Amino acid sequence: MRDATRDSVTSGAPAAPLGARGGGAERTGPVGGRPLAGSPRTLVAILAVALVVYAAIAADVVEGGRLSSLDDDLSRWVASSMPAVAEWMARVLSWIGGWVGVTLIVALVVAWLVRRGEGGLGVLLIVVALGGQLLNSVTKSGYDRPRPTAGSPVELPSSTSFPSGHAMSGIVVFGLLGLLLARELPARNGRLAAIAAGFVFGALIGASRVVLNVHFFTDVLGGAALGLAWLAACLLVWGFVAARRRRYAEPS
Repeated sequence: MRDATRDSVTSGAPAAPLGARGGGAERTGPVGGRPLAGSPRTLVAILAVALVVYAAIAADVVEGGRLSSLDDDLSRWVASSMPAVAEWMARVLSWIGGWVGVTLIVALVVAWLVRRGEGGLGVLLIVVALGGQLLNSVTKSGYDRPRPTAGSPVELPSSTSFPSGHAMSGIVVFGLLGLLLARELPARNGRLAAIAAGFVFGALIGASRVVLNVHFFTDVLGGAALGLAWLAACLLVWGFVAARRRRYAEPS
């Protein structure tokens, strides 16, 4: 039989609950800490809306609809009228949202999470980032949209234009980073600000590609919508895994 006195913090104290010993044990995965995202219903709603928006934008691009018909006019305006300071800011944002910048940021955050004993969240970040890149590459292969040709201050990538990989990476990576930061903040307003900052920064990375005239506006909208759908799907799976781990962790 189990000796309850061996589970006490001090001699004669009430028995400590299973898993309470060992200090950081409850921060090793999705079981411990504040929830990472909203309820499953909220995530399902976000996933559905994002997919519908992406499908509508993709259909507009393929069929030459009203929204994509404005892309060339905006691209020509950007080529002729964009202020130099905006272009240089866009260069910085574009580098941060590129594979080098994203890889460095993800590596640093993963190392920080592992050091805190939250390697599971590090795995989630890696899956979100790499999976988003893979999904974008596969999706691009289904379209053959050329890049803007009105003129760009940087060399045009060789890949096709729709959907924007930078816009997708910005939403999935920096949106998730905002959610991770929000878990560390005690005040509700601070958590909301952290989440908003993550997604706004991700959106600015996508916008930088329009400023540099390497993507059309609808490319960025499509990439952002697809990225939001991918992030919501990953968070749904993460929540399912967290719920199963909590059930297994509870004493019978």
